[in-house]
Amino acid sequence: MNQTWPVIEVFGPTIQGEGAEAGMPCHFVRFGGCDFRCSWCDSMYAVDPAEVRANSTRMNATDILSLLTGLEGNPEWVILSGGNPALLELGRLVNLLHDTGYKVAVETQGSKWKPWLADVDRLTVSPKPPSSGMATDQHQQEFGKFYAQALAERVDPALKIVVADDTDFTWATTIFQTYPTGERHLSVCTPQYGELDQDENPVLSDLDMLLAVSSRYRWLAEKVAGAGLTDVRVLPQLHVIAWGAARGV
Repeated sequence: MNQTWPVIEVFGPTIQGEGAEAGMPCHFVRFGGCDFRCSWCDSMYAVDPAEVRANSTRMNATDILSLLTGLEGNPEWVILSGGNPALLELGRLVNLLHDTGYKVAVETQGSKWKPWLADVDRLTVSPKPPSSGMATDQHQQEFGKFYAQALAERVDPALKIVVADDTDFTWATTIFQTYPTGERHLSVCTPQYGELDQDENPVLSDLDMLLAVSSRYRWLAEKVAGAGLTDVRVLPQLHVIAWGAARGV
């Protein structure tokens, strides 16, 4: 069957801005659709159903590979992102990317397990903290089942948690204690650019954003160092530092 999926954008070469491959050259495939609505989501165009319908193009695995191989550069990694790509049946795409020589990384919040996730080269699971509005009992239960299934499939996920405040930090340390395997990453919660002015420019300037991210990064780095968390990597979103709110980079 020539299965297709809602694709928001295919772009690269760029760098992965966060998580286990942070700083690594890569291509990106962003899919539409998500089962969460995080308060600070920076890709609502890939989440909100109306925006997904307006912004996406239905593509099959061959279509996506053709776009990727037409991009400049030859990075080792292809990142499957969203939205939540784990809502989709992407096994054929993963196999085709591997056959072409790419390594495949996926980031998901860990709400829906799919068998094809066991075949990727890097599975980063990003459970959402209290500041997102998504740290519900139901989502905690879903995450526990997801993580157990990953381990049953001999997958050792990397954990990446966004931290916006002290409550998030405490929550993240509890998650790390509960799920003690895999790499651990804390990502600074980037402030939202907010509304646009009459010229469609962000009200919060790039300089304001850089200063805010720097301040938050310093705060989180000091929190981690002071807590004695020696096996946690702390990073801001590198793509925000480089390109601000621009898409497709």
